[in-house]
Amino acid sequence: MELTVDQMLQQGVAAHNGGNPQEAERLYRAILQVQPKHPDANHNLGLIAVSMGQPGVALPLFKSAIDVNPNIEQFWLSYIEALIAERQFEKAKQALKKGKKKGVSKEKLKALTQKLVSVKAGNIPIQAPSQVEMQALINHYQNGQYGDAETLAISITEQFPGHQLGWKVMGALLEKTGRKSEALNANQKAVQLLPQDAEAHNNLGTSLKELGRLEEAEASYRQAIALKSDYAKAYNNLGTSLKELGRLGAAEASDSA
Repeated sequence: MELTVDQMLQQGVAAHNGGNPQEAERLYRAILQVQPKHPDANHNLGLIAVSMGQPGVALPLFKSAIDVNPNIEQFWLSYIEALIAERQFEKAKQALKKGKKKGVSKEKLKALTQKLVSVKAGNIPIQAPSQVEMQALINHYQNGQYGDAETLAISITEQFPGHQLGWKVMGALLEKTGRKSEALNANQKAVQLLPQDAEAHNNLGTSLKELGRLEEAEASYRQAIALKSDYAKAYNNLGTSLKELGRLGAAEASDSA
């Protein structure tokens, strides 16, 4: 029985959130074969490209999503982030103005404007490792080869300190190997570099929770949910944190969301 477009999208999002970008990409591309202008499939495929250090590949995908549905805030945020990463500053400025007219959060636009200024001034260098290096890093991590993954992650973060995925993987590796304080630093760096990344906020929340900083963890999980309203893992983590804080009513509400 063939899947409908909606079913493929649901499965793609589940794979994406579940840490299986290859399967998610396969499903998103299958959708685009049927509906080439499908906004969510284009946008989500763009997110995968960004996570692999390819914002240039993501740009036309984000633009296609905006062209079809310009009223979705996250489409604008992702597009502007990619423009900044590609150092297309004038286009980023124009997109910031257009996003404002479409009702994008003033606070989020302000954060992106500040990032644009910092990148343009050279305070946040935007460079990226090769696709081969990034794929090797992800493969090492997914296969449990944490020593090899850490060696490569250290190399990537030292050579490309402005590349967010390297810091995300570093944070996950440090968590896996019990270095909680170091993991917190890596996850804070990831959030600083890409403040609109829901997964980065969720990872930061986990680091804070592991260190017993539950109220700060709650704030990070809530930010992740604000950026991605269907983020099941963040809802679960928020519920656990609230229970540990003794706020059972709020925890039940989170678990049932």
